[in-house]
Amino acid sequence: MRVVIREVLNVGGFFAGETVTLAAQPWPDGGPEQTVTIDDAALTNVIARHLLVPGMILELQFAGDRVEHATLLGAPYYASLRTAWRQPPILPTPTPRVLSFRCPACNVWAVATGDPLVCAVCGATAPTVN
Repeated sequence: MRVVIREVLNVGGFFAGETVTLAAQPWPDGGPEQTVTIDDAALTNVIARHLLVPGMILELQFAGDRVEHATLLGAPYYASLRTAWRQPPILPTPTPRVLSFRCPACNVWAVATGDPLVCAVCGATAPTVN
């Protein structure tokens, strides 16, 4: 299930546990907001839970009512994506490559995935580097 964060309600710590609680809405078609609590260990590519901000798009996988995996796909601003996103190890190549880009189709800064590279949020083709 893809969601856009509407509000960060609570970033748990010490007594509240290692969680983040969000008000989220289904992406892209909207729908009613729901409250989602994510354990720190479920964040697959986020550096730290306190770096999640409104406007970010997450892919959530559930095991029952619990979020088992939460993957950051995109953010409204380049700075917020770069700050929160834990990139996979990057092997050296002789040419530059696109890691993220401003997707004109879904209007967010998106993680570039796949081969050929596409927007992780909507699947639009990533720009090429010359």
